[in-house]
Amino acid sequence: MIANQQSRSAVVDIGSNSVRMVVFDRDDRSLEPIFNEKAMSGLGRDLLATGRLHAAGRTSALAILARFRLIAERLDVSSVRAVATAAAREAKDGAAFIVQAEAALGAPIDVISGEEEGRLSALGVICGIAGADGVVGDLGGGSLELADIRNGEVGRCLSLPIGPLALGEVVGRRGESRRIQAGLEAAPAGLAKGRALYIVGGAWRSLAKLYFERKRHPIRIINAFELPGPTARDFARSVGRTRPSGLAKLKGVSSRRRANTPYSARLLAQLIDRLKPERVVFSGYGLREGVEYEQMDERVRVRDPLLDHCRKLGLAGARAPFNGDRLAEWAVEAFDMPPASERLIRAAAWLSDMSGADHPDYRGQHAAARALHLASAGVGHSERVFLAAAVYARYHGFGMESALGRAAALLSAEDRRQATALGMAFRLAHAIEPGDGVDGSGELRNAFRLKREPGRLCLTAENVDADILGETALRRLTSLAKALNVEAVVVDSQSAAA
Repeated sequence: MIANQQSRSAVVDIGSNSVRMVVFDRDDRSLEPIFNEKAMSGLGRDLLATGRLHAAGRTSALAILARFRLIAERLDVSSVRAVATAAAREAKDGAAFIVQAEAALGAPIDVISGEEEGRLSALGVICGIAGADGVVGDLGGGSLELADIRNGEVGRCLSLPIGPLALGEVVGRRGESRRIQAGLEAAPAGLAKGRALYIVGGAWRSLAKLYFERKRHPIRIINAFELPGPTARDFARSVGRTRPSGLAKLKGVSSRRRANTPYSARLLAQLIDRLKPERVVFSGYGLREGVEYEQMDERVRVRDPLLDHCRKLGLAGARAPFNGDRLAEWAVEAFDMPPASERLIRAAAWLSDMSGADHPDYRGQHAAARALHLASAGVGHSERVFLAAAVYARYHGFGMESALGRAAALLSAEDRRQATALGMAFRLAHAIEPGDGVDGSGELRNAFRLKREPGRLCLTAENVDADILGETALRRLTSLAKALNVEAVVVDSQSAAA
């Protein structure tokens, strides 16, 4: 076994299409996996016709579960929770399979209801997307689960038997459309009106990958990627028109998922028409993360995953210890209005020296790339760009477009200006004093106070000679004032008092 300081847990998900195990550190609020592997076993293939699990799928599933048992032992996993969904609960031989599966895995397996599956998927969305409010749709091989979420709580859950493996002998697009329409009648019309539809599951993640490929989207991270409802519907309809002869053209979609991708797209289009969401948000978090989130210690669950992740990165990469929360409070005084949400400003502050160990000519580019691709929950695509623009400016000042390329267009011109100014405020702070101690007790930076006044930005020296600033800090103050379109002023409170 591998020794580790943190408790590790594993979640095993035995679905109609795939069998997967994910291993997490119990203390990681973002739930970045240590291990993540699946096998496309296809347990539910032909289930509707035969009433039994697919024979080759059973063999594949049992083999991968035995492998997962070995991996869990090697990674020193302290707890394993396994769940089985539609195929296992509906097949005539499902119970017998579970007995074999438990022996192979070496852990008990819960065969959960469709409603429970929906609830756990909804918890996963709550875990992974900040402020999630709307309807969660989790598409598996045999069913579609819907769950209403408001204020961090899961409401009513529905399980609808309209997954791609549940179509059986339905013939033609019209028959398929009627089958989907009949299945969706259980969902209240307009349930997501004015809110979001959060979509979960490998089939719908494939649609996001296809969109990235076709539209050359600059950030190819699925979690929290969103589209306006009508845009998502139109794109789904276009993919849904793909004929079998055109499946090879579905670039970005794995060969194992291509056959079901057009159906998944047509289902999504009808779901959007039924629920009428304002926007559609793709979630990289679902049932497995929901299982882990439910078991997570409350002291971990209440933490902000983005701030948690950025704090760890910032402390690990900084050249001198500093407190990002104190830095954020100091820097935001340069603005009439905060340039972003409090959590985004604090996240940027913690990241403000994460590339301190890199070559000075490339720190900004490296920091921007890392901010764009953070392995963190709780952050959307435009927020990633804001963070990247801020940390680039912290190292190099103006010119963040050279590092962000096409991703810069995901922010408005005003937001780009504000992010640049915020980063330049951090740049000034680090020039005044490299670090301030992790407790925020830095004496020199605290002796200088930023204050925004009409038409000017004042840096006031309190109980210290203003000349101690040095040329570098003065240049950075001037640059920050230029970014804010105001005049830079240094005030020596000692001289003023005299």
